[in-house]
Amino acid sequence: MVEENAFVSDEGRQTIMRHDAQRPETTRLITGTPIPGHWIQVLATMRANTFTRLSLAEVRAEASHILIVSPTAEVARTCFADLLDSADQEGPVDYRSAPEGFVEIVTAEEVVPADVPAGTWIFLPHRQDGWTEVETTSARVRAALVKENTVRERDEKLTLIEYGINLWLWAEPPSSGGDPVCHAGELISWESAWALSGTADAAPASPIDEGPKGANRADEEDRASLRPPIYFGLPEVLRRRRREG
Repeated sequence: MVEENAFVSDEGRQTIMRHDAQRPETTRLITGTPIPGHWIQVLATMRANTFTRLSLAEVRAEASHILIVSPTAEVARTCFADLLDSADQEGPVDYRSAPEGFVEIVTAEEVVPADVPAGTWIFLPHRQDGWTEVETTSARVRAALVKENTVRERDEKLTLIEYGINLWLWAEPPSSGGDPVCHAGELISWESAWALSGTADAAPASPIDEGPKGANRADEEDRASLRPPIYFGLPEVLRRRRREG
């Protein structure tokens, strides 16, 4: 196992090809460590491409419901700041008792596949994130949701998407030739990646850019640890967009 303090800084990072079993592993959300600066450029490039970008408005138009499966509310806030801010929502919500909420947060144990509303986009932790317990749990929940999808009608199916928690601290961008964002058995590559932007025509400031002027040190550190809004798994709207060119 690679210790948590072995994550390489942006200044001294090296391009290393690892086998999946050799990736850094941890047992918690890594905080207080800035997201490497190269992700700013990756995010900007994806937001500039109509085939790898969805605006908040487009997400609302296409998804009937958003379900974020997260071990804690802190993890959800760290990985979905833009989406949660847009929903003006705070803290965990149980989708079964509050179905009117568009964006809701639940733990893996609370997910009942048969009860998830039709057309829901479900965000699960990446199965090669580096947080070992979360990886295992995510794979289990995903398998149950895939099974549920097989018995649903086409217009009732669920869209499964994965998000990174700690992988941004060790994975390499697609242009670097470093660690691919994938795992054995089922490839989750940059071909399935897309980024969330504020509008359909313009990309807002990245959550991993510099903080606002006058922000105190704690605020700047919190902002620097926010994960880039890059997700893996294509919703139908992007599949359709790519087919039609």
